Amino acid sequence: MPVRLSQLLLRLHNLWAWLQHPLTDHYPVATLAGAAGLSALIYLLVFVRSFNLRRLYNQPLLDLYQVSKSDPLIVWKVVAAFVALGVLYWLAWRAAQRASGRVAWFVVIGGALLFSGLLLFVFPYDAADVFDNILRGRITGVYGFNPFQDTPEHFSTDPFYPYMAWRYTTSMYGPGWELLAGLTARFVGADVVATDVVATDVVATVLAFKLVLVAFLAGSVTTLAAILRRIAPDRALAGIVFLAWNPLVLHEAIGNGHNDIVMIFWVLLAIWWLLKRHYTLAVLALVVGALFKYVPVLMLPAAGLIAWRDLITVRDRRRFLVGVIAGSSLLILLAYAPFWHGPGTLTLDLQNRLFSSSLPAAIYVGLQSLLSEETAAQVVSGLAVGLTVIFALGQALRAQHDRSALSFTRSAFYILMFWLMFTGPWYQHWYAVWMLPLAALLAPGRSVRLAVVFSIAAIAKFFVITPVALWVLHMPVNNSLELWFGPLVMALPWAYALYALWRSRPAVQIATK
Repeated sequence: MPVRLSQLLLRLHNLWAWLQHPLTDHYPVATLAGAAGLSALIYLLVFVRSFNLRRLYNQPLLDLYQVSKSDPLIVWKVVAAFVALGVLYWLAWRAAQRASGRVAWFVVIGGALLFSGLLLFVFPYDAADVFDNILRGRITGVYGFNPFQDTPEHFSTDPFYPYMAWRYTTSMYGPGWELLAGLTARFVGADVVATDVVATDVVATVLAFKLVLVAFLAGSVTTLAAILRRIAPDRALAGIVFLAWNPLVLHEAIGNGHNDIVMIFWVLLAIWWLLKRHYTLAVLALVVGALFKYVPVLMLPAAGLIAWRDLITVRDRRRFLVGVIAGSSLLILLAYAPFWHGPGTLTLDLQNRLFSSSLPAAIYVGLQSLLSEETAAQVVSGLAVGLTVIFALGQALRAQHDRSALSFTRSAFYILMFWLMFTGPWYQHWYAVWMLPLAALLAPGRSVRLAVVFSIAAIAKFFVITPVALWVLHMPVNNSLELWFGPLVMALPWAYALYALWRSRPAVQIATK
């Protein structure tokens, strides 16, 4: 590294330390309050003002690219806003590690509520998922049809149909989410059936679906706080900041209405029940989470082995097995009963044919020169599933032998990271929300830093890599793009993971005579 560059980096590091430590060490509560106020101002001036739901409601499928046509600087405004939010978030997290008292808790909780309240009024501009969820909810709750069998194209007269992106596929979520979406749609818009939609209809419906996510985020924060107050009370306040103030979590869960926080709430609840030694309830919580999104299925072996280890007597183990089998069967039966039309209800075949922004996607494109698309998809999907299952079972065995309070949390965290970084065929940047609540439970270290690095890469995918690749360089949008797009998105977390593995290698000492 050139001397001048190394000197510049050293000076920037010293400046950052000089700015950081006096604030976070000596004035932690004031730092929290200042970070909350400045963050709220950024959310208001950049996100609410630029992507106001009330102003943009009548522009279906509006995205960042379309907004950039009228405001060419919008991408860099948002990037600058995320950089500023990231700095403030880091300062707040460091300050929360040293703050205490009711005032600090009031600032942290008040800040989270304020941020969420502002982002409710952001038009979902990074994906149309919330509108897909709305119409599929209306298919269930308003029209009385089956979103696992009836595709949205058959409801083209619905006022929310123009806002949809996935018009020709059935639901790819679990029945738990579709039941919740149906109830929400029924509650807020059962009488909205006219083709000409008005602002009140769109705004009220989007707000209703976002408020459901706010409720699950609040439930996740509450569960997280309860867990930390039990196992590490000194980290409780910082853990809440780590989750509830995280710009990626807020932007994706509340601003753009992605439902991943719903699934994660049940995972956190499972961790709570494991700590309370209510093993049957813990497993059932994971089953419920899998009925929203299938990912928690991978965590069931770890929870089961931990329970089997701690339940000593034959009677307790038998009671556990009976409770899990009976409870899971009942939950699955009740959830799928309104929608079941055969194995196709599980939608697994459709998900195995989706590839984007991942290592499997790059391999899939590469194999197409040797195999047909269908065969290549089957090979890559089968290999990805197999490796994920093997890794999940390995983590389950590791958790069984680890008697610490966070054994399951670490297992679940590494399972999610392995899937996101290596074997998940279909990766979207909002999936980074999955592992952040789990990272909030872990002590500061390489795992937490990996979660932060992955979050940065996730944000960069949408706001930097995609705009540069598709808008500036005009890269092809066909499958050949995946040969480098996925590895480029994952380059930063891969590099840090390799670095962390190298740093954690056993020291080898050579004896000298």
